[in-house]
Amino acid sequence: MTFEELARHLEVEGFEESPSEIHGLLAGRIAGGERLAGNALSAALVESFDSDQELVENALVSLQTLYASIVDTFERADFSFRPLLPGDEVALGDRVVALSEWCQHFLSGLGYSGVGTRGELSEEANGAIADLAAIAQVTHDGDDEEEGEVNLFELEEYVRMAAMMIFGELNGSVAAAPPPTLH
Repeated sequence: MTFEELARHLEVEGFEESPSEIHGLLAGRIAGGERLAGNALSAALVESFDSDQELVENALVSLQTLYASIVDTFERADFSFRPLLPGDEVALGDRVVALSEWCQHFLSGLGYSGVGTRGELSEEANGAIADLAAIAQVTHDGDDEEEGEVNLFELEEYVRMAAMMIFGELNGSVAAAPPPTLH
C-alpha cells in the first residue's frame, strides 16, 4: 500500500492519524515483538489511535493488510523495510513533518509493546532509539532546499536502518544490522 493510497483511505474513513503516524505506530509495535491478528489487532489499534473503534473496524481490512506488509518487510532478508512516507512530489517541509511523525509513533509503538520496561536492548539499539527521539523533533526551516533534500534522504535511510536493527535485535531477525552513523 502506498502513502497516497493509505492517505485517501484514511481520509474517506475520517481518521485523525496520518499514514506516517499509523505506519510508524504499527512498525514500532511489530519491532517490539507484538504479533496481533483479528480482535487483538483491532483492540491494539483502538488503544493506540485517537480515532474511535468504529473507524478502526471500518478500516480493519486495510489496516490488517498494512500490518502484514510491515511484518513481511521486516522479516525479509533483502532489507526492504521502509517507513511509509510521502514521495518527492510533496513539499520538503511536509516530508520532514511526516518523518518526524513516523519516528514519534514508532517510539510510541515500541512503548505499547513493552520495550524499555524489559531492559533487553543493546547499547547500539538504545542509541538508535535516542536518535529516533531526536529525529522526531526535527523541523524544516525552509533554507537551502537542495541541502534539505540531502539531509532528509540521509535521515530517512538512518531511520529505516535503525528500525530494522531494533526489530532484528528484539525478534532475532536477519535484519539485525547496525544503523548507519549520523553525520
